[in-house]
Amino acid sequence: MNLRPLLLPFSFLYAAVARLRNLFFVTGVWKEKKFDIPIILVGNLSVGGTGKTPHVEYLLDLLNKDYRLATLSRGYGRKSKGFVVAGKGVDATMIGDEPMQYFSRYDDVTVAVCEKRTEGIEKLMDADKNLQVIIMDDGYQHRQVNPGFKILLTSYDKLFTRDFVLPAGDLREPQSASGRADCIIVTRCSESMTANEKEQLLKELRPLKHQQVFFSSLVYNELIAFYSNETLPLNELTSRKVLLFTGIAHPNHLHNLVKQHAASVELVQFSDHHEYNTKDITLLKEKFDKFAGASALVITTEKDYQRLRNTPLMKELESLPCFFIPIKVHIHQQTEFNQAIRNYVEKNKRNR
Repeated sequence: MNLRPLLLPFSFLYAAVARLRNLFFVTGVWKEKKFDIPIILVGNLSVGGTGKTPHVEYLLDLLNKDYRLATLSRGYGRKSKGFVVAGKGVDATMIGDEPMQYFSRYDDVTVAVCEKRTEGIEKLMDADKNLQVIIMDDGYQHRQVNPGFKILLTSYDKLFTRDFVLPAGDLREPQSASGRADCIIVTRCSESMTANEKEQLLKELRPLKHQQVFFSSLVYNELIAFYSNETLPLNELTSRKVLLFTGIAHPNHLHNLVKQHAASVELVQFSDHHEYNTKDITLLKEKFDKFAGASALVITTEKDYQRLRNTPLMKELESLPCFFIPIKVHIHQQTEFNQAIRNYVEKNKRNR
């Protein structure tokens, strides 16, 4: 039984408080700070599950060759506090799984975390006078910072226009807060989405005159083994049984994808940003042993792999054939989106 509709009165109260808070920032009662460096924010209105990480990586791939970059995240789930920069000896417990993923993929990008985004930006700029662009991972509601370019993500299967504010829904702000965005990306779209479908979504989203709307799809790459450079294409799962475990907000998309390719799939779902322990590994081993065959595999997400790597738990998993699956995004209007990002950066880059 869905009890969320009973929580609507509390949602109205939550929305009123959120509107009042935003009004204080708009009228200048509470101050927003702008910085003389291009800052691109990738955020959302809902609680998790819109695909921020692969979209941040898309921006890093787009800009990394031409600009000196840094990412700034809150570092959700980390055990440390304050401003921390990724480096030698730093793991996911110190900076979080998503920043750890950025750090493992991009050698020449500064990866930092800080609960107070203003402080984080100031420290990044002080530490590197040649820094040219900062990409903020999440923080749409962190209004003490006013980024120059705000990207709002909303999932195709749960547009913010069809949702309610917490606790009856998953929105952290009323739908009207979407007006602060410079562009909106509808994520998790089908690659075969028609022009008519996109037109219907535009009518529902009703973007403001200054806003561009883009559509993106998830692209799943070859599986990568935990303990070697071995890769495995998805189409080679046809005759294999798979134990899939995840600690992400919405695993349904990945679960359905693996089901389409594998002979059979059993999903073990942990909470978002789950901190794994020995008990979890024992559970996975027991479930795997129940149906394991010569070709059976264990698959997880790259985020979950980042939480496990460099921990003693990796040793406990060595007996299992473990793989993770990297994800990228494809922007349907790639040329237009890339140009919008580059135009913003060039127009606002620091003169040093």
